[in-house]
Amino acid sequence: MDKFAEHLEIIKLDNLHLAAKVISDKLRQGAHRGKRTGYGADFEQYRHYEPGDELKRIDWKLFARSEKYQIKESTIESNLHLKLMLDLSGSMNYEEEGIKRLTYAKVLLASLAYIGFLQGDSISLYFLQHGDVIQVVAPGAKSFQAVLYQLENAEAKGKWQNDFKDFPALKSREKEMIVMVSDFLQEAGELEALVTSLVHPRKEILLFQMLGKQEMQMDLTGTIRFEDLESEHTYHAEATELIKEYNQSIQSYLNQLDMTFQLQGVRLLRASLAEPIASLIFRSISNKPIA
Repeated sequence: MDKFAEHLEIIKLDNLHLAAKVISDKLRQGAHRGKRTGYGADFEQYRHYEPGDELKRIDWKLFARSEKYQIKESTIESNLHLKLMLDLSGSMNYEEEGIKRLTYAKVLLASLAYIGFLQGDSISLYFLQHGDVIQVVAPGAKSFQAVLYQLENAEAKGKWQNDFKDFPALKSREKEMIVMVSDFLQEAGELEALVTSLVHPRKEILLFQMLGKQEMQMDLTGTIRFEDLESEHTYHAEATELIKEYNQSIQSYLNQLDMTFQLQGVRLLRASLAEPIASLIFRSISNKPIA
């Protein structure tokens, strides 16, 4: 099975818990090691043996190969509050190659929640909906199951026009990782304003921008029916007449977004809906650049 077919199969499992477990297992099987970014995966590193270290902590298999005394230790810092945020505006219903953006976002967040749950992080979930940021899951003993339930039942519709409101509930000073999943398609910079308001020295902010290939680089031909998924307005147009202008506009916008989010503690990862979720999560952990 090729990677895209496998990715599509995971997306269409219709079981967030199972999909999250499959993706977590893929990350573990990859034996990737690196510094923890704050939401869970159990990565490790080696350091030289020092007097006082317990002998049982020496990696004897590594010693047999290299004759070096190495201690395997966790790079994980103290557990964090993992704050998940999902955009539920109508444009999240966009679908390409059989993959709906909202479904991709749900599986991504479920996978991150699962990794955080295994790690022992506290988890909360917020929806961006009806011009507000709504907390639907608070940290607690059963927050992971509550996150899955809320994600499974979430529906995207309408616009997220918040008129640049302030959200005091998001202004905590505790150490936390904020993960926001959206297409970041906005009308007046409202999502940029929200992210900027969250910046704080004790917070890491990870932004996932989910876009279809045709959204990033249109190559359609013929008369196409276009639909605004937020207003539900539809119209027909000759795609070849729109391609040049659209591609220039979207590239300019994405470049501007990259510049805007060059803030302390903020990282933006842009992904095609065709990218396997395990690959995207690994990119976020390994600090690889925007796709």
